[in-house]
Amino acid sequence: MSRRKRIQVRLRGFRDRRLDRRGAVLPLVVVFLVVLLAMAMFTVDVAYMQLVRTELRAATDAAAKAGVEALGRNQSSEAAIAAAINLASRNQVAGSPVILRAEDITIGTSAYQADGSWQFAPGGARPNAVRVNTVFNETSPNGSVPLFLAGMFGNGYFSPAQQATAAGLELDICLAVDRSHSMCFDLSGVDWSYPPGTPRWPDPVAYPPNSTYSRWASLDSAVDLFLDTAADTFKPPRVALVTWGSRIDRTTYEYYITRQTAPAVSNDVGLTNSYNTIKQSIQSRGNNVMLGGTNLSAGLDEAVALLEADQTRPYSRKYVILMTDGQWNEGRDPVLAAQDAARANIVVHTVTFLSRADQSTMAEVAELTGGQHYHADDRDELVQAFVELARTLPVVLTQ
Repeated sequence: MSRRKRIQVRLRGFRDRRLDRRGAVLPLVVVFLVVLLAMAMFTVDVAYMQLVRTELRAATDAAAKAGVEALGRNQSSEAAIAAAINLASRNQVAGSPVILRAEDITIGTSAYQADGSWQFAPGGARPNAVRVNTVFNETSPNGSVPLFLAGMFGNGYFSPAQQATAAGLELDICLAVDRSHSMCFDLSGVDWSYPPGTPRWPDPVAYPPNSTYSRWASLDSAVDLFLDTAADTFKPPRVALVTWGSRIDRTTYEYYITRQTAPAVSNDVGLTNSYNTIKQSIQSRGNNVMLGGTNLSAGLDEAVALLEADQTRPYSRKYVILMTDGQWNEGRDPVLAAQDAARANIVVHTVTFLSRADQSTMAEVAELTGGQHYHADDRDELVQAFVELARTLPVVLTQ
């Protein structure tokens, strides 16, 4: 065989072996692509399942809280069940409204234990809790949740379930409200702008807030409705009142004008179920001059000290509702006071009123203590914030 032919034979063999290797690799590539596709499909479905679980958790929690709020307000198991069913239907899970049946809801009693846990028992002479079981499966009205791609590999449905228990609490609440001079201003949000008819001589500082159009009058209305709403709950809380501004002594301009001194903070009413006492104290404050700046931390510190000092109900939940229309300009940083409140396991809900109020600091105070921040741009929103607090504070998720 000539040299040329030998080379041609060798080249032909090399090409054949290369084609054989290509043929061997191709099935491996196909298998790899199938596995990769399966992993992608699995990832999509797992993410969707987690989303559904989160939606179902939120809907179940909300239904339980709505049920126990209605239980306390109406003193009726039927009303509690109806409220839970209604609230659940307003939440969507996997794109559909949640359907609850009466048998999915249990009315009972939750008791706080010494170890910090809650124990739920169905029924009871004085029920204070609602348990909701939400199920998505073949036998429930909701059905199972179809998955996107898992059906290609077998079972294409997902059957999540959630349980939530909400209970009404024994509460001790301290209202810590701003009585600085700005509470005499009108509702425009402009500093030193007073309601019509406010006397100007020798200085508006020398007169009490306007009984109708001042910021204090708006607060008076809000606290009044807060107390009325709290009285209608099935476990009306004990409520205390602390008012705060800044210290006025004999060296100040305010004393020169009014001949009155004032402490930075006052413990006006201790913890009580006599709400008329608090209403009368608020009204009495409104009949006197309001002086000074905004020592916000003094008010918060006093409220925390008041709640800590009372140990007659050690298992009660303790809250401060801290309200201001301004920005702190005296005393220590309110954030430091909030950190102390958090260490004492006291939750602080904050309310700011009108545009000049320091929303960022008050929101941080609430966040540090596990509370909520509410902002009101007018009288109606202030009233709404206090009423919402009165309705929702007695309710807590225990499971």
